[in-house]
Amino acid sequence: MKVSNCNIAKITAYSLVIMTTVMILCIFLNHQIILDILLFTSIILVIAILTKIKIVTYEFSGGCITIRKAHPFTFKKFISPEIEFPQNYILDYNVNNHIVSGSLALKVKSRNKKYTVKTKLFGFTQAQHQSISSSLISIVSQNNFNRSN
Repeated sequence: MKVSNCNIAKITAYSLVIMTTVMILCIFLNHQIILDILLFTSIILVIAILTKIKIVTYEFSGGCITIRKAHPFTFKKFISPEIEFPQNYILDYNVNNHIVSGSLALKVKSRNKKYTVKTKLFGFTQAQHQSISSSLISIVSQNNFNRSN
């Protein structure tokens, strides 16, 4: 199973680039100091937001969980995983849904160490959140059953 926010992230990134271009044109065409300062501040804010946007891909296949992150303007064919581990390491999970973004927290146990892996899920639909949750429910219930035996 593979779930990604690729389309939403790319549309958002390209929209921000177009908006920045329009604001730069407005600065050159406009000769009011206060408006120029406001537009320049807005451009800096939009660029800061643009650098934070990531394409997040959640994969569950072959007994392994993989989370890949890349900027929308990355055109590499292969993106190395940011997080990858076997499914039997997962103890619990938490998927938070918000209006625009959400988050995924995985509680993992590896070599007698417990830690939490957190990932932001910007631009994922409710159905995508649900498919991530359903795959993690099956993993956690299977792992809890195997630990109890």
